[in-house]
Amino acid sequence: MAGYYDDLLRQMDKDLGSFENFSDLFWRLVRRTAPGNFWNPPIDVYETRSSLKIKVEVAGMRREDLQVELAPDGRSVTIRGLRQDGDPDLCDRLHFHQMEIYTGPFERTIALPAGISFNADEVEATYQDGFLVVSLPKQPARRRARTQIRVQG
Repeated sequence: MAGYYDDLLRQMDKDLGSFENFSDLFWRLVRRTAPGNFWNPPIDVYETRSSLKIKVEVAGMRREDLQVELAPDGRSVTIRGLRQDGDPDLCDRLHFHQMEIYTGPFERTIALPAGISFNADEVEATYQDGFLVVSLPKQPARRRARTQIRVQG
């Protein structure tokens, strides 16, 4: 009889653990996403000698489902997209044992570093091997000519 209760307790512990994992995943998703967005792809922002680069991990997306927009003031870049689940088995799924691949819309706005000027006409975006890379070419800072200031008095 003791074996039965041991097995029952182990099964209850396993079931409760599964519920806690699901609950934890659910609340992490709710806290980190804005309304209308279900996932936020990770990004890297880094500077090279000639440009600022924004690299976004968006595996499984089609190029035509991505939009990149430089703000009119040139101080931020917004990246939008929609990752769809094209799995032919979508309707046949019975149980989810683990879910870590997000689908649906996303939108990320990246503030650009202050003090760097960009040439808006030469901004490029490429998508290859699951990564979107936005390249913002730096514009050399214009040097001001020496200005004589007349001293009055």
